[in-house]
Order: sequence, then C-alpha cells, then structure tokens
Amino acid sequence: MPTLINLCEEPDFCLRFVNGGPMADRAVDSVRALSLAATAGGSLGDVRDALVVIGDFWTSGRTSVHEGVEPLLRELSRQRAAGLAVVVGQHGAQSVPVVIRSSAVRLGVPLLTTTKELHDWHELIPRLREYRYRQAEWHADQLTALLNRLPDRLPDRLADAHTATDADTDAMQRIADWLAAAVDAEVVVSDPLRGVLAAAPDVPTRQPPHTAFPRTRTESLPLSATGAGAVLAVTPRRPLDDVRTELLGHAAKALGLIDRTRLRDQLAETRREVQLSVLQLLMVGEEVAAQRVLAGLAPGLLATESVRVHVIDCAREDREVTLRQAEDALAGRALLARCPVFNHLIVVDPLQTDEDAPGGVWHTLEAVVAALPEHCMGGSRVYALSSVADAYTQAAGTLVTARRTAGRVALAEQRADLMDVLPPATARRWAGTLLRPVLTLPAGQREQLVRTLELGLEFPHTAVGRLLGIHRNTVTHRISKGFALLGLDRGQVLNRVVVSTALQVVVKYGHDAHSADPAADFTAMVSAPEVRAWADSFLEPLRADRRDLLRTLRVWLENDTHTGRTAAALDLAPVTVRSHLRAAAPLIQRDLPVGPDETEALDGNGNEHEQALSGVRPLAFALHADTGRPSLPAA
Repeated sequence: MPTLINLCEEPDFCLRFVNGGPMADRAVDSVRALSLAATAGGSLGDVRDALVVIGDFWTSGRTSVHEGVEPLLRELSRQRAAGLAVVVGQHGAQSVPVVIRSSAVRLGVPLLTTTKELHDWHELIPRLREYRYRQAEWHADQLTALLNRLPDRLPDRLADAHTATDADTDAMQRIADWLAAAVDAEVVVSDPLRGVLAAAPDVPTRQPPHTAFPRTRTESLPLSATGAGAVLAVTPRRPLDDVRTELLGHAAKALGLIDRTRLRDQLAETRREVQLSVLQLLMVGEEVAAQRVLAGLAPGLLATESVRVHVIDCAREDREVTLRQAEDALAGRALLARCPVFNHLIVVDPLQTDEDAPGGVWHTLEAVVAALPEHCMGGSRVYALSSVADAYTQAAGTLVTARRTAGRVALAEQRADLMDVLPPATARRWAGTLLRPVLTLPAGQREQLVRTLELGLEFPHTAVGRLLGIHRNTVTHRISKGFALLGLDRGQVLNRVVVSTALQVVVKYGHDAHSADPAADFTAMVSAPEVRAWADSFLEPLRADRRDLLRTLRVWLENDTHTGRTAAALDLAPVTVRSHLRAAAPLIQRDLPVGPDETEALDGNGNEHEQALSGVRPLAFALHADTGRPSLPAA
C-alpha cells in the first residue's frame, strides 16, 4: 500500500508536507476529494487510512477558516485518516495559517499542501490504484534485481580461498550498489576486524566503520543471527516505508549468506518470496500484474486461462523438507508457495500439460505426499486464472476428504455444487440487488471490498490478512464496512451465508440491474428444479442415519450454530449435538464448526469468532431448498 511519502514523490499529485515527521510514512488506502463545506455536520463518512483533499480552503465563506478546519482535523484524528491535503496557490508552510498547522500537530494529523485543483484530483484518484500496481511491480523488480546480483556459484573454498574471497567481495559490492539506489541511501557493509567490506555510493573502503557516515538516522542490521561480526549500516536520505524496510531485510539476509558462503539457499529463498507475492496478487484477482511479476522468474508459466489449485497440509511435520522435495519434483512446472497462514504449501497448476499423464503436476505431488506420513493434499476443480481465490477455497475444503482417504489425497468432486445449479439470470438479478450498495462503489473500492469479503467469509481474518498481505484489522474493517453498507448484522451466521453466496454469484456470473422484487427472485432461484435436485442429492447421505441428523443440523443453523442453544431446543445434551455435527461432516464432505458450547462465539482472546462458511453455506441452502427451513434472509 502506498504511503504519504510515496505520493509526495509522484509529480502528478503535486503534494508537499507541511508537517509529517514520524507520521510521514502512513499508508494511504484511498483518496477523498471534498469541499470544506461538504465536511460540515458530520457528513465526512468513512475516511480511515484515506488522504482527504480539501479544495475550497480559502473560499468557504466562514469568518475564520480555522472554525471549519478544526472540527475536520478532530474527525480525521478520531478515524485515523492518512492525512489532510489543502489546495494552495504555492507550496510552503506560510500557505497555511499557523493556528491550523498547530492543530494538525496537536491532533496527530499529517498536513500537506497540493497545487492541483479539486477537479484535477477527481481525475487523479483512479491513478492511486495504478500506483499500487506500479509499486508492487517495482517491489518485484527490486527482488529480481537482488537475485541478479547474486553469483551463480561460489568456488570451492578449500581449492581456491583467494578466488572465493574475491567472489564474496564482488557480490557484496553489487548488492550494496543496488541497495543504495533502491532505497536512496548510503550503504556500508563492515566488520569490526575486517573494516569496510562494501560501500555505496563512493565511500572509502577498508576503513573502520566509525569513519564512514554519520550515525544519525542510520539503520544497522547484523548479518549473523548471533549479532556478532559483519553489519549492514544504511543511512537513508528520507524515511523508509515498509517496502524499502523489507528490502533492507532481504539485502541483510543475502549479504549474511554471502559472508557465510551459503548463496544457493538465499537465491531459492528470494525466489520463494517472489512466488508468494505472485500468489497474493492472484488471490485478489490481479492476474495481469501476477503474470508481469513472474515473467522475469518463470517466463510463460502463468500464460494460461485455466488452473487447478492444490493445497498440501504438512500437519506437524517440517514444511521446509516438503517444500524442497516438491520443488525438486515439480521442476518449475507450477507456482509453489508457502502458505503465509497455515503449515501448508499452495500450488497453482497452470494445466499446460496433460493433467492425467503420469508426469502431470497432480500425480507428481501425489507421489510426494505418499512418501511423507501425516501429510495430505486437496485439489480444486478447474478454475479461470482470475478465480484462484475460489480454487484455493475449494482445495482447502477438500482436505477434509483427503484426511479420511487411504491415499491421503483428494480432488474436489466433479458433481455439481450450488453455483453450478443456480439459474444464472435470476441469480444475477438477486445478487446484484442484494449487493447493490457495495457494487455501486467506485471501481477501486468495489473490487477491493468484494475480494476481501469473498475471502473474509471463508477464512479467519488473520489468515485472510496474511494471504492478501494486509493487516488483520484491515480485513475486519473492510468486512464491517461491507455489512454496514448492506444493512446486515455480520454476527448472524445466516446473514453471512447469504452474502457469501451472492458474492460467489457476482464473481462467477456477474450481476444485473436493480430488481423490483428481490425476495421473489430469491424464491424463484432456490425453487428451480435443478436446485431442488441438487439439494436432494446433497442431503441424501444424511437421511439414512438413524439419529435424525437433518433435524439436528436444521435447528443448529436456526440457533446461529450455537451448540448450547441447539441442545436446549432439541432437549439433548450438548455433547450429543456435537456428536451429530461430527458424524454429519464426512457424510456431506464438508467441515462443520463444532464449538465448545456457549463460549463458541468467542475465540481465546475474547474476540468475535470468525467462522468459515465453506461447509455451512451449502448445508443451509440445501436444507432451505428441500424443507424451507432455516429461513434465509432473501433481500
């Protein structure tokens, strides 16, 4: 995510700091361009992480400009906005009254000036999304540049110690040169005994480290895990944002490994970092950006329209062992990344070879898993490259089946699921109406919110944050915002079920214009013969059980999946209800959350429980289509 510093560096925005200091590196999620009059009366709306641009700073008609700006600054401080930019004729602190500058400092709101008019900002706002893409591409380019500065191999130290030392020095200097340019800083790699090992730009080498650069604002990173020995010292000419700070960490790792002659592992690790970045781009539907980022590392790998996603669960085993074995077996035929949340490996198979052939990706991974006890693997059906997030959700859900099979692997069944049988025209109209407050947002906000909601209703928010490369609180904030726009309580399971289904319809089929009677559309949609037949097939394995599992599941959903309340409604013990849930899960081949009685709505820290819907959603719709219960919110 770009920061205020990044935006100030973009000439088109014409931004300058009036006050910034330690707040200058605040992340900017969006830009709001408003008149000062439009902010009066508490009509500002949601501006968390937003840069607010005020265009009529001097023409508000107020007797005192400060009277209009002070409430605005207080609200921006309360919501923790990224900052406030005011349109001025020319930059400089003198362009803003001192009383406003003082208020901004006191309230902790970064204050900037811009010489762009308000109407220009309305045209510039869509470029923020473009800037995000450029920043992601720049980050990937820098990682690739670091890779290119690593030597292909190191000489045998026992055979030629002198040549090895020269190789170390050359590689260190190349990395120092790259880092100095990438983060706009003075860089010194030094050792207390060996002096300066590399420096850039134009720093005298082979001198004690204390004679190189002033220590003010210098970041020092030891190159050894013990903290002793060589140190990377970086003196930036401006504050470092998160991306550049991360580059420092990568550079320190590479330099440390060069110093210890372990370059091969670092090269592989940097490649894995790039592959994880590519996966995260695919998870938010940015397949074009993902293809660009991967082009330098694996040209043509993602030049495909269809993919499968496979998820390997390493259980409690060492994932690094599995990772290396999978890398060797795949030999670059698929995108392989460590899951940033679970002890899993995620594989995106571009289906560029015959998937049923013995050497296909699925069969290759099947052999890897077979040789590793405790491991299991789930695979998705075929999805479009733009729907990797949906494929991942399905593959992760298939792990439930894989754990119960003899070979510990399972592909998602080819039988129809709910999305396959919904009548598209009616579903598009219903989903478009239900989600209208979200779908009518500006394009950048809409896509961001839809993708976050889609994943956030399938996985815990911490997991989604790591998958998307954002903070868990940002995920929670976006989901809360989405449900607030829809006017629904996200704390109710069936509300989340309906919203997640509507999102899946929009992602798969798109959406139509506003419907005059969405409740009728919903009834027609779930009453379609194909849906009823699917529901009957889905529930059939449950009907044969003598414990009346269907009744337990229906009452469980009607009681918001609370085990204790369900037990009371059925006059059963909570342990019996949980036993029924555990028995039903393998029959429908879905995970069903089984909580510890009345505390199941909270996690261990007292926070709201984030319940995955991959098993609950089809069950709720199948029961509703078959029996009319539980009642689902239609509109």
